[in-house]
Amino acid sequence: MPDISVLQHLTALPIEDKYLLHAPLFGINAFSNKEAVKALQASLLAGASHEPRPGPLSSFIEEFDKDPLPEPGPPQSELSPPFLGIITTRSCNSRCLYCDFGAAEAPKRSMSLQTASSVVDWYSGILKKQEREILEIHFFGGEPMAAPKVVQVVVHRAREVAAREGQIPFFEISTNGIVSKPLLGFLGDYFNTVVLSLDGPENIQNLHRPLRGGRDSFKKAYATAKYLSESSAELVLRACISNANIDKMEEITYWFCEAFNPSKINFEIMQPGKRAEEAGLFSPGPFEFAVNFIKARRAAESYGIPVIYASDLGGEPVYSSCPVGKDTIIIDPDGRISSCYLLPDKWLEAGLNLEFGRIQDNGEVAIDSSSVNRIRQIALNKPRCENCFCRWSCAGGCHVGNSYPGCSSSYSDYCIQTRIISACTILSQLEQEEKIDQLLLNRKALENLALHPTDRLSELIL
Repeated sequence: MPDISVLQHLTALPIEDKYLLHAPLFGINAFSNKEAVKALQASLLAGASHEPRPGPLSSFIEEFDKDPLPEPGPPQSELSPPFLGIITTRSCNSRCLYCDFGAAEAPKRSMSLQTASSVVDWYSGILKKQEREILEIHFFGGEPMAAPKVVQVVVHRAREVAAREGQIPFFEISTNGIVSKPLLGFLGDYFNTVVLSLDGPENIQNLHRPLRGGRDSFKKAYATAKYLSESSAELVLRACISNANIDKMEEITYWFCEAFNPSKINFEIMQPGKRAEEAGLFSPGPFEFAVNFIKARRAAESYGIPVIYASDLGGEPVYSSCPVGKDTIIIDPDGRISSCYLLPDKWLEAGLNLEFGRIQDNGEVAIDSSSVNRIRQIALNKPRCENCFCRWSCAGGCHVGNSYPGCSSSYSDYCIQTRIISACTILSQLEQEEKIDQLLLNRKALENLALHPTDRLSELIL
């Protein structure tokens, strides 16, 4: 019988009349009745050393004889970025009602071509020193293709450097798809992954994501999605969900799958803002989003297309599910180096400084190692997450918007929807689809799952 130290790794979630046991650092899950879970808790708290009686949790208990994975944490030595992020410009040709990147007011200023070229050389040098092969670059905005020369210089420079150094270039871009035909061909030919924002059918897309001057964006975005679906690039469709399309998520999913056959679909909650509210757009409630997300995910399963959620359970346990704390390099148009693509004003509102370097006018890169170490620690200090079963999967979500210093210890709306989605993910892995059906129809059970303050088995009153 495992000793009491196992309790620090073991969580138990109420699912109607049963419990879902989750031990992420052991990589094991189980679904059992209350009586069996209560007996397991009592034995562990008593530090029992005898072999457990045969029962529904016997095989589950035996799994704890192996050593757990070490608790994940940030790099401890030199800067080791998972990818290079480039914000080509903060400007954008759209005027989305819910944009929180400042694109509507941003000046039409782009990253200099000198900076763009220099940062590729620098990043390749880091990879060479660390004997890593994949030269992975992600483009953000604003709208990154509003500065097409910057994108083209980075792509061609990276291909040249990678060929010389024996590295493999990988390019990903997040775009609204409002580009000319030649640039669309460039995306299809040179990019590994294109994350295209498309919020739904024509009425929803044009409401959420009008172009400058109030012009419609749907026809162009639709044409881009169709083109990319037939190109060599991997197409990921990203849809923002508000009160206007929350009840259409399943319908939108079927349409995405049939019309575009994307490799993945990503649904995200709309961030509240003044312009959105003036247009009657609001973030949907977390319970509503979670239920409709599960329906959408199931709708895509018959097409073999995954519907992803940024903070859902993935593979290995993680200490951060956002770029902060992971040594991610994000280059702002002015050459500032940080770990976040949000506007610096957003960091400051959350009491954070995520800048750790700068690219000089001559192309030299200056990194402040003390700031790197300071930012690494941000991802480890999240009191809200301590007793949550998503501690090593969601890991706090966005450290600027959700788990910032001094945030409430109570679960946020983001936490609530993440807890429900993650629990359903585990139940699905355990082939408990019928129990998921029952849970989604039981609001009281959903609240009991999502809102109880601790998931640690040692602290539960059973």
